[in-house]
Order: sequence, then structure tokens, then C-alpha cells
Amino acid sequence: MKRLFPTIATLLALAPPVLAQGSLELADALRALPSTLDWKSADLNYESAVRQLEAAQAALGFKLSGGADYTLRESGSNLSLSSTASMGVLPWSTSADAVRSAERALERATLTRRDARNTLYLALHNQYYGLRQAQTDLTIAQASLALRERQLQIVTAQNQAGTATLSDLLTAQQNLDTARSGLVSAQGALELARLTLASTLGLGPQQLGNPTTPPEEPSLPGEGLEALLQRALTNRSDVLRTLSQLRDAEENLASAERDRLIPNAALSAGYSSGGSNATSVSAGLNFKSGVASLSGAVPLVQGSSGAIQPQGWSVGLSLSVPIFDPVSDSRIRTAQTALQAARQALETTRKAAELDVRQKYQNLQTAKAAIAAARAGLNAANQSLRTAQARLQAGTGTGVDVQAAQLGQLQAQRNLEAALTQAQLAALALQNALGQDLTATLGGSP
Repeated sequence: MKRLFPTIATLLALAPPVLAQGSLELADALRALPSTLDWKSADLNYESAVRQLEAAQAALGFKLSGGADYTLRESGSNLSLSSTASMGVLPWSTSADAVRSAERALERATLTRRDARNTLYLALHNQYYGLRQAQTDLTIAQASLALRERQLQIVTAQNQAGTATLSDLLTAQQNLDTARSGLVSAQGALELARLTLASTLGLGPQQLGNPTTPPEEPSLPGEGLEALLQRALTNRSDVLRTLSQLRDAEENLASAERDRLIPNAALSAGYSSGGSNATSVSAGLNFKSGVASLSGAVPLVQGSSGAIQPQGWSVGLSLSVPIFDPVSDSRIRTAQTALQAARQALETTRKAAELDVRQKYQNLQTAKAAIAAARAGLNAANQSLRTAQARLQAGTGTGVDVQAAQLGQLQAQRNLEAALTQAQLAALALQNALGQDLTATLGGSP
């Protein structure tokens, strides 16, 4: 036994200091969320979108490449070095479209990460209060078993004295068996609740303390329902994501129409120093792709029969106008259909969001009304316990009556806490439905 003490001390030292104590506050459990696997997984998905945006921005920026050209002929060899610099300069360039698309993808990734964090936040509240309820249920099951054992003893004595029938004895035995089954069920539920919460936090069940934070009664939002609906349509992730997808569809249609209308035109200008070892510089702008380029070539070795380049400037313009292009026309029709679908999806999402907010608001009102009923039940249970205790002192009641009243009081307290829990969870669900970031105070990457 003595050898176990250093091991236990070591395990407690290695465990998270906040969660390895005898009690587990809800705030401490929430602060541990950013270190969980689910939270980190959501961050990784967001980081992937950030990297994609950086790649798109890099493709839009300045690019420089170099090359060499070597030719071996009977009359000699030619060797020249060249370099080309290019950059997207027109707003409709393919690279600029990619950047705008990646920016919207990052916006959606941010919303998805917020949803994932909120889901984890709500799940932790459910699991935390579920563990508290499971502990209370175990206490009630133990008290119920003790009462049923006492009742069986009394009925057995009465049966032996001839004042209780065999049917009464069998009923008492059945009640005891039911209480034993309830105790086993409560023990299993408690173990499962502890394992579930520990798994969410990435801990072992032995590292969890007892949940000591009771639920609090929430208040209704100060705004009216219509104001809440407007706030939800402005902030909800599903609405904002659908709106971003609508902008994607609009951008795709504009790109398809632009590709169909803008001719494939390129303007170029160059200068050559002339002679057999001519150095040349040229610049160009492709109106279709929106990319400007600058190239230069310097000959290092020139064969004896190399061509002599004339000295001077040169300007060129190439133009290709699409007259019959069924592929581009099909792309436009496809983009138009996608845009109509995106508009319809946005309208559907908005209606679903309004319905969800109304339902969550009604759930909160119903849950708050249940609190009053649970409080009235606890007051009645307290009065019943006081009456049973008074009757016991007066000699007109029994200890079993007091024991039964105590069990009723435990059950009434459990019902009140369950009602408060449901109301608090309903309030959090409403805040989530309104598009609020529930985890803004928990830290983690913004």
C-alpha cells in the first residue's frame, strides 16, 4: 500500500491542475476546451483555408523565371540567356478571381470553425450537467433502495404477525427488486456520463472531479422576437455561408460572361540592339488573362552564321474574336442556373433560420415555465417532510414516513435542477441560433 502513494502523487502531478482536484467547476472545464482534439481539428480545417488563400495571393503576385537556349550547328553554336517577369494586373485576371474565391472560402471556413466550437461548447454543458444529474440519480437510487429494504422488513414482520398478507409481502419484495435494478442502472449511467465528459476533455475518468457548478436560471432576451429574427439573419453561420455561395455563383457567371465577350487580344512591344549578338527586351499584356509580362534575352555565344537582328523598336497586336463558341455559351447557361439555385438556397436557409429561432425561443419560454412548477413541487416536498417529522415527534408517524418524505424531497430537488438545466441549455441553444460566438471568452486562435 505504501508503494502506491508515490505513484498516485505522480499521476496527480501530471494531470491538468484544474481538473485533477476533488471538484470540477464548469468554468474550468470550459477553459480546457481549446486543448481538446475536436477544437484543434476545427482549427486545422480553418488553417487549410488560410493556406489556400495565401497560395492564391502568391499566384497573383510577381513571378520571375529564367532560362537558357543552346543550339549546336555545323557553323558554330549559339547560347543565350533569358528571363521573364509576369504579374496579373487587370482585375479580371484568373489569379484575381482565384484570390476572391479563396477569400470567400476563408470566410466560410471561419463560420464553420465557429459552428464547430459552439457545438463543442453546447456538448460540454450537456455532458457536465448530465454528470451532475447522474450523481443525483445515484443518490436517489440509493435512498430508494434503503427505503424499500426498510419497508420489506416491516411487511415481513407484519406478515409473520398475521397483519400483512402474502400479496403485501410479494409487492414489497418486488419493490425492492425494482430499487436494486434502478441502483444498477444509475451506477451505469453515472459511469457512462463520466466517461463521456472525460472523452470530450481528452482526459481519463479518474482525472475528473465532481461537478460542483449548479445550473442558473436564465432570463429571456431583452429584445423582441422580431429583433431577434433580424439579428439571426445577420449573424447566423448558415445564412452567411449561403450568402457567400451566392456571391460565388455571381462571380462565376460574371467570369463566364467576361470570357465570352472579351476578345483574346495581346499587345506587345520590344526593342533589339541589332547585330549578330543582339540583346532584346519585350513587354506584353494579355487582355484575356489580365497578365503583363516583361522578357529579355542576352546572347552569350553566337555562331559565325548567326542571323543578324535589326536594331529598333517593334510593336505588335494580336486579336482573336470568338464568333461561334458553344462551350462558352454552355458555361454561361450553367452559371445562370447555379445562380438561380444559390438564390433559392439563400431564401430557403433564411426561412429555416427564422423557424429555428422561433422554436428555440419557444423552448426557452417553456423551460422557464417548468422552473416555477418544479419550485412549487420542491416547496410541497419540503412541507411533506416537515409534516412527517412533526408526526414522528408527536408519535402519530413512523420513521419510514420520514424516510419516504426525504426521498420525495431529493426527487423534488432533482426535478428543480433538471428544470434549471433545461432552461440554461435552452438559453444557450437560442444564443447559438442567433449566430453568437459562445466561445469568444475561452481563448484559442481567433
